[in-house]
Amino acid sequence: MEQLLQFIWKHGLFSKESARTTAGERIEVLATGVQNIHAGADFSNAKITIGNTLWAGCVEVHTNASDWHKHHHSQNKAYNNVILHVVKNNDCPPIKNEFGAIIPVYEMQYDTTLERHYGQLLKSAEFAPCRPLVKSMEVFKIRHFLTRLAVERLEQRTARVNDILSNVQNSWEDVLLRLLFRSFGFGLNGQPFELLAQSLSAAQIAKHRNSLPQVEALLFGQAGFLQEPKPADAYHLHLQQEYALLQAKFSLTPIPQHTWKFLRTRPVNFPTIRIAQLAMLLHKNPNLFTQVLEVVSLDSCIKIFDVKTSEYWETRYAFGKESERKAKPLGKKSIERIAANLVAPIIFAYGMQQEKEDICNRAIDLLEQLPGESNVIISGWKSLNITPQNMFESQALIQLKQEYCDKKRCLQCSIGAQIFKN
Repeated sequence: MEQLLQFIWKHGLFSKESARTTAGERIEVLATGVQNIHAGADFSNAKITIGNTLWAGCVEVHTNASDWHKHHHSQNKAYNNVILHVVKNNDCPPIKNEFGAIIPVYEMQYDTTLERHYGQLLKSAEFAPCRPLVKSMEVFKIRHFLTRLAVERLEQRTARVNDILSNVQNSWEDVLLRLLFRSFGFGLNGQPFELLAQSLSAAQIAKHRNSLPQVEALLFGQAGFLQEPKPADAYHLHLQQEYALLQAKFSLTPIPQHTWKFLRTRPVNFPTIRIAQLAMLLHKNPNLFTQVLEVVSLDSCIKIFDVKTSEYWETRYAFGKESERKAKPLGKKSIERIAANLVAPIIFAYGMQQEKEDICNRAIDLLEQLPGESNVIISGWKSLNITPQNMFESQALIQLKQEYCDKKRCLQCSIGAQIFKN
């Protein structure tokens, strides 16, 4: 309810003509203020005339006036500049600030159908709570909102990148390593690949990057695939021997092999194949972070990630089990996913850190060059006549579903908010 009251105040959907304080003084709202998403009063920089006096300051919104005490605002100096307390129910005696001044109370009057609409949205089990409205909205309005959502998703990913950056001593190479490994998990094996990345550093790999067998030994060894007492074949034995030296050199501890998922996975997507592709990528690209940062198009991304496995894995999907010879490159669809989930976010995050808008825009340009995704969420939006034109819009629609529809944040959504404004 409090979110609805804040929305009504923010957009001026209350009865302005009859607005009076509980003490009977006329209220004229010149500016509702700027909504605050951080600690402190709900709205700042409001301008309100109460009686014959013009006030400038903060506005606090509650369902019940007594919530002021429940939220311990009386002990918080940040609320001393509140000029108006907006409530649905005035259920307590007058409230004073720390200076002893009574805070005027406005028992807000508004169309009660707003409450009914809000209740319907919260109870809706539809893919999108505002399904009927979405179909009738102008495409221009929807696409304008999608742009903001896509940037918001990139900003959220930037926050995660910054968290990783702080944990790896500000090494962008290690940030790339973490995100790269996670990307090669392609969802199903994302977590074990992330654990694998956390068990190694970019510097450790860099020291042995010139030798593909040593890179494979590092990755397969840390992934737990070199722990068997009896090697599957001569190459498996060779990697075991290489890993034994590297493990002692770097004091490494492998992750459990059982964390990897093979069930209901096509052989070409087995984690063993993905690790082999990853090893080749790290072997062939000694300046991978710089190369990723310089990506300007899907074609330049393909040039980096168009890698195959070593010859050993062309006739195998697991150690020791031979199969028909077949090259196992990263497919175009896989590279497109890596471009969307790794390349664009890390370029955007780096641009944000460096405060260079042109770098951030390159990330957006890349997403706009990629074809839209095909998944359950996108299918749901297509059923509402909203079809993404590219990956940038796909990411926006995923953000809309996960962060707004699923969490019933309809009042913060430009589409859902139209129900209350119209």
